[in-house]
Amino acid sequence: MKELAGFLRATSKSRQRVLVLCHHNADPDAVASTIVLADIFNQLGVEAQPGAADGIAISSQTVLKKFKREIPVNPQLNADLVVLVDTSSLDHLGDFGARLKETSLKLAVLDHHKPVKEMEQLSSFYFVREDFTSESELIFRVVAELGVKLTPEQASLLLAGVMSDTGYFNFAKPETFEVVNGLLKAGADYQQVKEALKPPEDISKRVAMLKVAGRSELRRVHGHLTVFSKLGSFEGDAAAMFLRIGADVAFVGSEEKGRVRMSGRARPDVLKNTGLHLGELMEILGKQFGGSGGGHAGAASMKGKGKLEEVKKQLYKILEQKLKSKK
Repeated sequence: MKELAGFLRATSKSRQRVLVLCHHNADPDAVASTIVLADIFNQLGVEAQPGAADGIAISSQTVLKKFKREIPVNPQLNADLVVLVDTSSLDHLGDFGARLKETSLKLAVLDHHKPVKEMEQLSSFYFVREDFTSESELIFRVVAELGVKLTPEQASLLLAGVMSDTGYFNFAKPETFEVVNGLLKAGADYQQVKEALKPPEDISKRVAMLKVAGRSELRRVHGHLTVFSKLGSFEGDAAAMFLRIGADVAFVGSEEKGRVRMSGRARPDVLKNTGLHLGELMEILGKQFGGSGGGHAGAASMKGKGKLEEVKKQLYKILEQKLKSKK
């Protein structure tokens, strides 16, 4: 954390204009981290703006509305430095990433996903800590290292990020609860955050969950209940649903006009017993199919070109190797 705090202090002294940017379809963890880090930069005397690439998730829109905050989508690239938050690769910025690639702007990465060597080479500053279960925890720790006091609103935003990315603490570590305690002491309103994260009634999502259940295929891979299904939207939500109803590992994919997309989820005990890391698996699949992939050990995604059936075949080949219990 001292290294990261030093970078933030040095940036503040240089008086650079900073754009704090998060990935496309930004979830509450990404949005909260981006907004709070931009706030902190401004408190340190830096001209900083938050931004999200190619849109934000509905859940994030609800959180922002609750706390009366906004985040520009596809902001102007009129900065000296772009700080990528909760974003391991430019590919995760969607079409906006291509625009950023064409510029000569300096890049910095603050992330908690699996490290990406290409991004490390592209960045003037690279700080990745995969041991954090959410980006919001990382931001809280560096704010504490800087000695900056969070406002109750900022603390609430970061709590929303922690709760969202840990699946309401299902993937939390002991250190996560230390951060939660710090956020509550800073004035975070747990009940308000809980209400903000409550998904709105969405008939289209309910229909999608019923459809994906009807299309599901169940296999036992080395004794683990593995589900694969197809859906055109809500893939991550659908994969998480399969875990709740009994799957050990679940994947939900879609295919449209030669492009494939897939999300995966795995139970914590499966990760512990087998060493499976869905972020690594999705990275492999993304490269095999001319795209990208990555994420956490228990929650990850990929996108590429080809047929979903071919992706599924390669997926199960990898799973046969990965889903063997540790000796």
